[in-house]
Amino acid sequence: MSVETLSVEMLLEQALREGHFSTSDVGEGDERTRATLLARLVGLQNVDLPPWESLEHAVRRPGPLLLSQQEANLLYFCDQVFEQCHSQTDLEPALLEAFMALRPLVANVLLRDPASLRALQHPMFSLLDQLWDAGRYWSPDLGKPGDKYRARLDDMLQRLRKADPLTVPFQEWLDELSGQLAKDFHRAETLSDRIRQTAQGALAGANAERVVRQEVSKLLERAAMPDVVEELLKGPLRHSMQVIYLSRGVASDEWKQVLKAAHMLIDSMQAVEAEADMQQVYQNIPKVIPLLTKQLVSISDAAEMEDWIARIEKLHMQILLGGKVELHPAQPLSVLDAESGVDANVSSVLLEQVKRIQEGQWLIYQREDGEKLRCRLVMKTEEASQLLFVNVLGAKCLEKSLEEFAYLLAARHVRLLDADNNFSQILRDTTAGFLQLFQRQSLLMTEAAERQRIENERRRLAQQKAKREAERIAQERLEAQVRADEQARLHAEELARQAAENARKAAEQAKRAAEEAQRAAEEAAKFSRAQAAQKSAAEAENMRREAALEAERALQAEKQARIDEWEATLQSVRTLGIGAWVDIEINGERQRCKLAAVMNASDKLIFVGRDGKKLIEPRRDELIKMLLDGKARIIQQGDQFENSLAKVIQTLRKD
Repeated sequence: MSVETLSVEMLLEQALREGHFSTSDVGEGDERTRATLLARLVGLQNVDLPPWESLEHAVRRPGPLLLSQQEANLLYFCDQVFEQCHSQTDLEPALLEAFMALRPLVANVLLRDPASLRALQHPMFSLLDQLWDAGRYWSPDLGKPGDKYRARLDDMLQRLRKADPLTVPFQEWLDELSGQLAKDFHRAETLSDRIRQTAQGALAGANAERVVRQEVSKLLERAAMPDVVEELLKGPLRHSMQVIYLSRGVASDEWKQVLKAAHMLIDSMQAVEAEADMQQVYQNIPKVIPLLTKQLVSISDAAEMEDWIARIEKLHMQILLGGKVELHPAQPLSVLDAESGVDANVSSVLLEQVKRIQEGQWLIYQREDGEKLRCRLVMKTEEASQLLFVNVLGAKCLEKSLEEFAYLLAARHVRLLDADNNFSQILRDTTAGFLQLFQRQSLLMTEAAERQRIENERRRLAQQKAKREAERIAQERLEAQVRADEQARLHAEELARQAAENARKAAEQAKRAAEEAQRAAEEAAKFSRAQAAQKSAAEAENMRREAALEAERALQAEKQARIDEWEATLQSVRTLGIGAWVDIEINGERQRCKLAAVMNASDKLIFVGRDGKKLIEPRRDELIKMLLDGKARIIQQGDQFENSLAKVIQTLRKD
């Protein structure tokens, strides 16, 4: 098996397995469905299916049937094969209809044995080839012998139609049909040989007659001659020339001798004046009779031969005695009747095409009455421009000249049959078309897959772009949040610093007021120890109270600043979401941590690193203290990236 054949087989198997030729739903297939399919095909063998109805539609008609992809493809392939058969006009309509009825059987066999398509090795294909070849040579005009021939084909077609696909003996029936057809073809060949030989003999005789008449006409025109010489040339000598032409040919010595004898006979009768010429006549006349006697092969009667010789010798004796022979121009031979035929005005190109047609070529000839003759060329003679045809029984059915046949061919009254156009060839042609369809289908699917790949790649790139944009926005928001947190921290620190500064100033003022009160008291004691002391004590007490109140107010302000900072930090801790990022000092190192979980029962916050491993799990109050002491810093409150990504993707979809 060639590599090319193997490649076709592999492609066909792939097409039947992977192709999508069914317009209905297909499934995985199972043994139960397969059994139902085969049973329904058997039932269809007894149904006259319209050629346009697909097998898939026919098997689904009794009820739903979920075929596998390969089963549906095989049914489609079988439909295509028989559609090609139906488009052929090689078979008569009645035979073609009977052949089309084999479609369910062929589909059943192919489904049971898909490997039979390999190299067309199944005997079923050989049997169908025999039926197709034999059928396309039959026509209704063959009479009773043709009816017997047709009955043999009908019998085999009906047996196949009613056969069980599991037990049909294809090889046995093939041998039976081949033997019967071989006998028919042998009888037909024997009869056609006889007809060909008869026609060849007739053509050879006609050709001999034509050539001899041409030569005799030349002899008659050569010179004047006596009546007896003219009669001899037109009668016995002409017939003898025909015999020699048919038996020996124009290149033979016998043909040359008979022409020589005719020329010498005519020359021997001519009158001469010169003495030298007369001497030549005296020498030649004795040679004429022996040569002429030898060449008159058409005269079998001795008495007739003696009579002709005597008449010639009488004339020669008259010439030898010095007398003159009466001479006159010979009458030409009658013209042969022209063969009847059409005045075919055909081109030399078409004539050359007809000349290239070989013996054994089958054709369909449509007569003027509409009947079609299926004929085989058994004899072609370019010399006589004749074509002889017989039917499948070997009987003569058509005879045309080259010009007539060329005219019929040009007028489309004749269609040549392709010798290789059998069922197997139709199957191979269908396979080629089926594979071309599968390749176009595969190409379209490949292009669709490539378009989908490009679309997926475009979407992937768009998602990457959206992700990068979301990351950018999240980073910007993170940086903004960090800046805001830093500003809040600085602001809180500034408020605490201002509160402490105010408390310090109030304390200093209270101290200065106490010192001034003490000096005033000391001064009052100098003027009036009793009254002044009392008055100064009262004033000093008042100033001391005011200083104490001012110090108390400064302390309260500092405490309130601490409380405000604590509450702000507490709010920040409470609003921390899963995914929040915090910068925490762990074991003396600052590390960036992500909030992974909140344990409400224990009030603990679990932070992990970038690798997902747990780093620290402080309580909320511990985290607050770390934030207040500067050992921790909130970077991102949480869920920022996810929200940003969602917003970016939503925006892209709107675009």
